[in-house]
Amino acid sequence: MATLRLFANLRELAGHSRVEVEGETVGEVIDRAVARFGAEFAAGLGSAAMWRNGEPASASDPIEEGDELALIPPVSGGGNVMVGEMVDASLVTGLLGLLILIGTNLAPGSAWWAAGLVLLAALWATDLAARLTDRGRAPATVGILASFVIAAVATHVLGGIGFGLTLFLAVAIVMGWGVAIPDYRQLEVVAPSVLVALVGSAAVGSLMLTRTFFEEEHHAISILIVVAALSAVTAVVLSRLRMPVLDPYSGTALAAVVGAVVGAVLWGEDIVGYILIGLGLAVALVAGRSLGSIIRTGRLALSETPPGPMTTLDPLLFAAALYYPLVSIVL
Repeated sequence: MATLRLFANLRELAGHSRVEVEGETVGEVIDRAVARFGAEFAAGLGSAAMWRNGEPASASDPIEEGDELALIPPVSGGGNVMVGEMVDASLVTGLLGLLILIGTNLAPGSAWWAAGLVLLAALWATDLAARLTDRGRAPATVGILASFVIAAVATHVLGGIGFGLTLFLAVAIVMGWGVAIPDYRQLEVVAPSVLVALVGSAAVGSLMLTRTFFEEEHHAISILIVVAALSAVTAVVLSRLRMPVLDPYSGTALAAVVGAVVGAVLWGEDIVGYILIGLGLAVALVAGRSLGSIIRTGRLALSETPPGPMTTLDPLLFAAALYYPLVSIVL
């Protein structure tokens, strides 16, 4: 017997979000669910993704006692429409993220900046948590969010020492959550939880330190915002156009270097130095897109738009985590 989890319109058609269904293979479980819930439910399965214990599944996969199957249909029932909606959502959330960065960077003092960074990281982590939950790997979300707050406070009070302490505490908090709550002890839950906590905490701490030490004199945060905006727009446009020569990954990398140079010219900074920073950001942004794809889907899907409205924040948070060390080395 397997636990069948249903999402979106399949959940509405079945009237349940979770049901127990007999079957020796994934296909048998699906067939019995169709017999139970009817023809309209069967029609909704046509484009749904099947997951078994958090991994992509096929109809021939065997079922063991306690297995969990998840049926996740596209957002609007068709691949092309789904991609378009995800792109639109990404544009909106990407714009929101940039507005948060710009507004809190312009605000005097550190309090608003810290609050903006924690909010941005929290939105990103909450979206990732929803995607992981869809795959049956609900992370320790509260512990992850707590690590972001600690990162902002520790780096503000202790500076570079606080940044190092932040990384240790991000791991300790999430691991401690597993000690306290049995549901968070499985490796497939702990591993993504620790990863999200580490990246988000490092991003918050890194940008806190960058603004403190490199913004007024070098406009480092302002230039990062230019890079983030240009890279996000480029990635979204290329995802929509599907150009054979330039894909979203290479386009993101190119936009990072161009954005760093443009920012350096606008604020009269060292162009050579920011070319090097742009190259570092290019690598980090591409790695962030890849990491986001893996966390959201369980595999590296280079040609697909990962699920979730906050996908534009995946590369930004990863690049932000490395930004302070990168700027410190180059400048």
